[in-house]
Amino acid sequence: MRDPRQFSPPSSAAQTPEFEAVASLSDLPEGAVVQRVRSSGETICLIRHRDQVSAVSDICTHEHFPISQGELLEDGTVQCAWHGARFDCRTGEVKQGPATAPLPVFAVRVEGDAVLVGPRAERAGAKYQTPPARIG
Repeated sequence: MRDPRQFSPPSSAAQTPEFEAVASLSDLPEGAVVQRVRSSGETICLIRHRDQVSAVSDICTHEHFPISQGELLEDGTVQCAWHGARFDCRTGEVKQGPATAPLPVFAVRVEGDAVLVGPRAERAGAKYQTPPARIG
């Protein structure tokens, strides 16, 4: 059986050395928080909120617990299931402790049904600078 965290990109996905297909939009219904493993072995967390897809590190900066086991809240924050730290799903900014460091955020593109994740964004103070990918 195929590991759902792994993704086989469609041949139409325009992968580049910096961006790789990690999911399809059909894997990400509205409100989804899904773990994926990049070809490098790095785990990321894909989040679909209000017709945008973002990608953050799947490791909480507080106690190294998988963010993908948490939940997406209505305000666009993702909450860690272990100690309740909350992060902005677009910028990684800490919105509620006990975490003090932001979640790393990755560039995202949507091409057709393919969700492609690229390099880690640049950190700017308490958050990362990269826009989420708009759907449609």
